[in-house]
Amino acid sequence: MKKVFVVCATGIATSTMVRMRVEEYLNERGIKAEISQYRVGELSADRIDADVIVSTSGMPPEFAKVVPVVNGVPFLTGIGEEAALKEIEAALSAS
Repeated sequence: MKKVFVVCATGIATSTMVRMRVEEYLNERGIKAEISQYRVGELSADRIDADVIVSTSGMPPEFAKVVPVVNGVPFLTGIGEEAALKEIEAALSAS
């Protein structure tokens, strides 16, 4: 099963909003994925077990070397949300 990590500063409110939207989008397309929420500080690039990370916070650059990182801010602003969703879908299709 595909894995999506949704990351924000605290791992609570913002990531919950993003998670709900990503989950809805993937379900509509029949894409099965396990979606987990984290704080940036909880993750380590050398032990990442995800197919894609969606982050509303700045991620250290070493993560992008290991796994695709999608900017999650569009889910908060509504600007560019569709493009971000398609980027997530593409990352899951490629993995």
